[in-house]
Amino acid sequence: MQEKMFRLILGTGIIILLSSVLWAANPSQSKLNIQLKSLVRNGSVLIANEQQVLYRYPPNKNPLLIPASVLKYATALSSLHYFGSEYSFNTEFYIDQNNSLIIKGKGDPFLVSEEWQQIAQKISLLPDVPKKMQGLFFDTSLFSENIKIPGISFSNNPFDAHNGALVVNFNTVFVKVDSKGHVTSAEKQTPLTPLARRLAKKLSPGAHRISLKPNLSFTYSGELIKSFFRKEGFSFENKNVALRSVRNGDHLFYTHSNILTLKEVIAGMLRFSNNFTANQLLLTVGLQRYGPPATLEKGTRALTEYLRQEVKLPTEQFKLVEGSGISRKNRLTPEAIWQLLKAFAPYQDLLHEDNGVLLKTGTLRGVYTMAGYLPGTQPLYFVILLNQSQNYRNKILQILLSTDFSAGKF
Repeated sequence: MQEKMFRLILGTGIIILLSSVLWAANPSQSKLNIQLKSLVRNGSVLIANEQQVLYRYPPNKNPLLIPASVLKYATALSSLHYFGSEYSFNTEFYIDQNNSLIIKGKGDPFLVSEEWQQIAQKISLLPDVPKKMQGLFFDTSLFSENIKIPGISFSNNPFDAHNGALVVNFNTVFVKVDSKGHVTSAEKQTPLTPLARRLAKKLSPGAHRISLKPNLSFTYSGELIKSFFRKEGFSFENKNVALRSVRNGDHLFYTHSNILTLKEVIAGMLRFSNNFTANQLLLTVGLQRYGPPATLEKGTRALTEYLRQEVKLPTEQFKLVEGSGISRKNRLTPEAIWQLLKAFAPYQDLLHEDNGVLLKTGTLRGVYTMAGYLPGTQPLYFVILLNQSQNYRNKILQILLSTDFSAGKF
């Protein structure tokens, strides 16, 4: 009995002694562990510099977790790699022997109303383009039909906007309904089309941005484009818009380059966490790397290839099924995101700044993530991945900001 008691006391003493040694060796890490224990139930926190991981919680774990929109770092990097930061998306305009206008979409994610206004104005100044057109055709052959992005459902939510070769205003309609049910465009630069008016009929008072299903997107694009062209003196004999590819004999008379560079498109995508733009970039990357038609499979294959060959990510550290982070099937480890942050460092000025911290957040139901760059004289990268019901990412960031990670401390 006395021997057992002695062993118990001795064992307890050894544990206390070891704990004291560890605390003395690195009290900062021990304090941080205690602070994060109640905040990270299912997730991971990582701090690293250029060369090594300085801290991770839980210790010695590098789990595959759902990244949500933090995944957009990877998509942005791959598009910068394949196209270059100053690249501008372009759209081609043809006229056939019957004086019909054919517009060939090439995946420009930012064909907004302002761009169409400029397009119509520039084309109206071309002397050889007739003002009386027979019809309007869309050539969408560079993209596969019915591209389905995992995680996107059929709804009116703008986060569920569908991708394609020729997309107007992010495949959304923005309308305003007053208290008497009167419908107007919620954007002064965007005319109210018949389809937009119909979609807004049963909506409650207020401003509404509506995501368009593929069949309605086609109709809306035709109505809106014709509206801008009519304002510049053009007319169309045929009311309907149809699909057809460019043929031999069709004359390419104008190529429109978007006013935004790829770097500026990415800045907007990250600032507003635009899932449509992210997957539009993914699809065009696949198109650039493997040729037409653009498909989700080609896009994810090109992205995977880039991450393995250029960022040097081990295959076991990521699993990607689309480019925005909207799918719960995406997975990244904290160390993989650290490597993405290192690669993205030259472009970190494109990120949103929150209280002096450049970062990107991601949010799904039960998924709260954040990754970016801690302020300081030396580069410090942080990753917060929470796959749990409680959102403590902001509280964790404040703890990290109050911790000294300089040399000799960690």
